[in-house]
Amino acid sequence: MKYIYRAKDKQGNIKAGKVEARSLDVAINILQGYGLIVVEIAPERKATILDGIFGRQARVSKKDLSVFLRQFATLLQSQVPLIEALRTLYLQAATPTIKDLVFELISDLDAGLPLSKAVGKRDDVFGEFYSQMIKSGEITGRLEEVLVYLADYAEHENDLRNKMKSASTYPVFLFSTFILISVVITVSLAPQMVSIFEEFGTTPPLGTKILIFIGEFFSSWGIVVGALLLGLIWLLLNYFRSAEGRRFLGIYMLKVPILGEIYKKIFITRFCETTGTLVLGGIPIVTAFEVAGEATGNYVYQSIGYKVADNIRRGESISKTLENYHVYLPPLVSQMTAVGESTGRLDFILKIIAGYYQKEVDRALASMVDLLQPILVIIIGILVAFLVSAVLLPIYQLAQGI
Repeated sequence: MKYIYRAKDKQGNIKAGKVEARSLDVAINILQGYGLIVVEIAPERKATILDGIFGRQARVSKKDLSVFLRQFATLLQSQVPLIEALRTLYLQAATPTIKDLVFELISDLDAGLPLSKAVGKRDDVFGEFYSQMIKSGEITGRLEEVLVYLADYAEHENDLRNKMKSASTYPVFLFSTFILISVVITVSLAPQMVSIFEEFGTTPPLGTKILIFIGEFFSSWGIVVGALLLGLIWLLLNYFRSAEGRRFLGIYMLKVPILGEIYKKIFITRFCETTGTLVLGGIPIVTAFEVAGEATGNYVYQSIGYKVADNIRRGESISKTLENYHVYLPPLVSQMTAVGESTGRLDFILKIIAGYYQKEVDRALASMVDLLQPILVIIIGILVAFLVSAVLLPIYQLAQGI
């Protein structure tokens, strides 16, 4: 059972979070074991609709997560025991969110859960890919190597996110400013433009008619539209968290132009990297493909992992089996796998494939980031041109006719 607590540390700082224990007394003893003075503690209540919309737990940033994983991997490589490594990270955590996260992991490990299960419980922070990779490290006894890989992966993901943010900051600022100005014009100026055209007895141009219609519509129905949009967003978020929603998203995200190809390469990288890691650790190839499919976090590749495992059980070769899924696993994957089978170095070949597609992902994302800024600027230019033609030109024409 989980308990929500508020406690003070030795410096008098207030700490808040969750702890899992069999009873209230055990939960208090766990907290006291970490030098905390319990101020308030109660069983966790069930989540409500408002919790789902606004969230009750502070989010862990990608940057903080990458730093945590790097420190964790370094401590384990230094032969520090797992629990001791986490306790060290708890004491030196740079942010309250990381401190609470580490505390939850320690509590789960003290309760007897493996690290992969403890990580899996914080799916909002790690995601299925992390928990499945850590599970593969536990199975193979290569947890340190897996955490180093995950630290590299998290840092790489954070770097790409920062590059995209920096490239889009200026265009997004322009776009937001344009939207704000457009809303002010359509809501406040459009009704006045109607009376001006009626006074002069002229018909406004098409662009001006569209602007007037939008202004009148949002003046009358803006609040209703906003409420409906918020409701729709909430429904979609909850749907995509369900099993059916994840299946739908997993299938159709791969069909999106440009982005779909990038996602494919990301999942191929995860699929091959995880399989190679498991095979290297001596895990049976059937189990390796099943776990690798789960590690991708995508429904399509999860299904492929299980189907490949079933075909291998029936005696089919790996490369021939992978050829059946050429839409999601390009011919290069099956061809390279055939080389790995013939040479007895399947794990090595799979890691080469993963490295190749990781570089492909890097190149594709870099190209997309380079194109993002000029595309957004062009879109804003077109919208500004429409706004000018719909507002200023008709007014100028009316002034000329006086």
